[in-house]
Parts: sequence; structure tokens; C-alpha cells
Amino acid sequence: MTKLLTDDKYNFVGKKDTDFIVAFDDYMIANGYKNNGIQAYYVFGKYKIEYYKTKNKYVARIYFRDDGIVLRLYFSNIEKHKNYIENAPEFIKKPFVDDSHKCKKPNCKGMMLNDKCRFRKTYTIDGMSHVKCASESFMYHELEAENASEYVALLDTFYPGR
Repeated sequence: MTKLLTDDKYNFVGKKDTDFIVAFDDYMIANGYKNNGIQAYYVFGKYKIEYYKTKNKYVARIYFRDDGIVLRLYFSNIEKHKNYIENAPEFIKKPFVDDSHKCKKPNCKGMMLNDKCRFRKTYTIDGMSHVKCASESFMYHELEAENASEYVALLDTFYPGR
């Protein structure tokens, strides 16, 4: 990953973000995740790195934006892992419990099927009920390289031994 990031087209990525990408990538590879390198992207940023253990089942993406990188993690069955989340460091817990990306029902424009949204994530953390739109949720900003292993540990909780 270090070598890929030296390409001039990634000059807009700052050192702090580069350090996080390299550290996160090292931990992901060491824990059995794979990626397809850095790909052009147009929705959430200029470029992306997608991580998976099972092909076509992405568990994490890093988006490269002009104003910094964003780490997006994908989760199912959050309630099953609530004990881990409740005891996680605040920077891990934040997107699960903050007010960002609350479900917009009935104005949801998500994937409705039989009046149920496929993107809705409902769970309880610290006794508080949360309803989030998974099409926009679980994005991490202001990433620090020394915390990269914590994000991988969170993923390993949701995707053990895959």
C-alpha cells in the first residue's frame, strides 16, 4: 500500500491520512482481509479501497476526498455485538450512538421492500434505542494511525474467522 500511495495522483492525501491507510491496511491484511488496491470512485470520494474476506462482501471502505479520508465500516446484527460496542473506545462507539444518519422514515428514499427498508439498522446501546440508515452510517473521520488496530478488532467481532 505504501508503494501505491506514492503515485502522484494521490498527492492530495496528507501524511496523517497516508499513515492511517498504511497502518489500517497492514492490520487488515494480517487479519485475513483482502483488497483490490486503490480504485477510482465518484460517489463518496475520488478514490476508494475496498476490503473483504469473502468476494463481493465488502466489510470496509476507505474513501479518498479532497478534505481527507473517510473510513466506512459495514455491519449487520449490531444488537448481537452491543456489549463490545458499549465497552469500545469513544471514537469507535461514536457513529453507533451519535445523532448522525438517523432513519428518515417515512421520507426514506432507500431500498423499500414490503414497506420495510433494507437499510434500516435498529439496535440498543447503553440502554438507548437507535435507528440508523445504513446507506449512510458508520463512517469514521479524523483517523489516527495508532487507532487502526481498533477498527480491525471491531470488524473481527462482526466477521470472525471468515
